[in-house]
Amino acid sequence: MSESLLRKWETCLNNGDLDGIVNLYAENAVLWGTFSEVIRDNRKLIRKYFETLFLMQNIKVKFGTPNVRSFGQAAIYSGEYEFSYQSDELVKCPARFSFVFYRGDNGEFKIIDHHSSLVPESD
Repeated sequence: MSESLLRKWETCLNNGDLDGIVNLYAENAVLWGTFSEVIRDNRKLIRKYFETLFLMQNIKVKFGTPNVRSFGQAAIYSGEYEFSYQSDELVKCPARFSFVFYRGDNGEFKIIDHHSSLVPESD
């Protein structure tokens, strides 16, 4: 099921598993990363994003409850998560996300679109 892909993504990020997280994305995936202005539209650019992200000391993510919608071979997960990393002190970055997963001909789900942005501060 596609939900296991979401959990794999979380585990890979929390463990700093660069190859693992990049391999969850389809070859032609698009990533709009939380901490970058660059739209990443291939695995090479996606890898560069996570290489940079993993330079943040003790980077972690924790998911809230996702909203899930399934459409045949595709599933959309959206919701909130919180990134944290160690600087002089623990820094927390609430963010929102949407992942689009697609089941290929081999039956395996891959991420084909991922958008993430920081939650704006309240007025």
